[in-house]
Amino acid sequence: MIFPFVSTSRNALQPGNAAISRSETTPLEAVSTPWWSELSRAHWWVLIVAVLGWLFDAMDQRLFILARTPALRDLLPASAAGQLPAFAGWATGLFIAGWATGGLLFGLLGDRWGRVRTMTLTILVYSLFTGLSGLARSWPEFAAYRLLCGMGIGGEYAVGVALVAETMPARARPFALGLVQAFSSVGAIIGSGLSLLVGPQTTFGQTAGWRVLFWFGVIPSLLVVLIRMRVKEPTRWLRARELARSVGGSSTEVSPVPGSEMRLGDLRAIFGDPTLRRRTWVGMTLGMVGQVGLWSIGLFTPELVRGSLLAQRQSELAGVVTGDKGVNVSMTGLDLERLARASAATETEAVRRVTAWKRQDDSYVGWGTLLQDVGSFFGAPLCTLVAVRRGRRQAFALAYLMALASVWFTFGWLSRGPDVYWMLPLLGFCTCGIFGVIIVYLPELYPTRLRTTGTGFCYNIARYITATGPLALGKLTLLFGGLGYAMPIRPAAMSLALVYLAGLAVVPFAEETRGQPLPE
Repeated sequence: MIFPFVSTSRNALQPGNAAISRSETTPLEAVSTPWWSELSRAHWWVLIVAVLGWLFDAMDQRLFILARTPALRDLLPASAAGQLPAFAGWATGLFIAGWATGGLLFGLLGDRWGRVRTMTLTILVYSLFTGLSGLARSWPEFAAYRLLCGMGIGGEYAVGVALVAETMPARARPFALGLVQAFSSVGAIIGSGLSLLVGPQTTFGQTAGWRVLFWFGVIPSLLVVLIRMRVKEPTRWLRARELARSVGGSSTEVSPVPGSEMRLGDLRAIFGDPTLRRRTWVGMTLGMVGQVGLWSIGLFTPELVRGSLLAQRQSELAGVVTGDKGVNVSMTGLDLERLARASAATETEAVRRVTAWKRQDDSYVGWGTLLQDVGSFFGAPLCTLVAVRRGRRQAFALAYLMALASVWFTFGWLSRGPDVYWMLPLLGFCTCGIFGVIIVYLPELYPTRLRTTGTGFCYNIARYITATGPLALGKLTLLFGGLGYAMPIRPAAMSLALVYLAGLAVVPFAEETRGQPLPE
């Protein structure tokens, strides 16, 4: 098991019980039973549903990252080929903006409608629009589907995290949330594995491989059946709803009682109270830094790998490339097709060479991202472990330092195909540790009536800022390209990684919640 902690007694709490029986810091020598022994069948069903929901979210994200460039290459006119990185940045930015919007909208609904009903809706939304992404016929249509898909993913995170936090026994809560985060890496691994079976740059029958990959994203809709059959609303939320009604409001309306503090899903409440306002700004900044690092740097490793392989081939073929075919032989200006035409004796040989290179690229990218996700599977639980044993603030500081060091190392030194087999797992391990802390920390900042609102705001509204990250990476790439760098994505990513220093600066202001009961 990932979190082999044990305790002195079995606490058979029912889902949603507000009691806290002991501190998370019980000494190891005084314990005798594992944390998971406290879970009833109802607890396990909730945990399974939350794990699968976030797992499929991550699978969709990975499919998008792997299929993004091939999809845009097919959907954009030939005249826009030189602007492909910029369009990839816009597509990613819109996807993240949708995630932010969905986090806010469905976060409010999660507090007002209930965790289970809202989770069902979010899964249907991201499943539907992932499938439709594979049917897109133009760049604007593709971008619109990604925006709407992101809304479902952003909403599912906030609701799923609150559902687990409110359902689990007190001691099991951080471990269960860490498990949810860890299994998001399994979803990403599945996405990478699918790309190895169906290469995004190849064809599957008469259909482009990237389209087929998106159609796999419809599968999570089947999870809705399990949710409706097995999962009930947490007792905590039901109690909060009744309390809101008792003071004159309802579960779906703002209470008309002036000054009432029992309103469900009231966005104004997290800013009206000074303590909640400070927690919100700190939580949002901590999450934003991790997201910028992941979405603007960590998830651009396919471009890093493809660029490194192209540079390697340019170096190997430098002695055989000629200009007698009307090709500009400036090595830094050649893409795969032009390099093949410049180095092959015939057009047929050039086509064959390009096809082989693309398959090789897809293999390295697929295996590299899969191993990157394996690394993140272990990195997130490690930081959860540190959060439980040493405190949330120490875990955040460790995660930011690891992330900064790994980005500088990977983007500075990865240069050959085999490098992906050990550098990308290290990158995944270090850059995803942050999310093993944030998933535990955010639910601990808010009372039940505002939990999905606050969690959704912190984790997802920060994505409006995060959405500018890929655009900034694109601008930096153009800037360093103009300065003569052969692979400008390297210095661009390393420069953007300085954002992790902003996270370190905020850590001292974060409220330490280790060992504290979940706020009512």
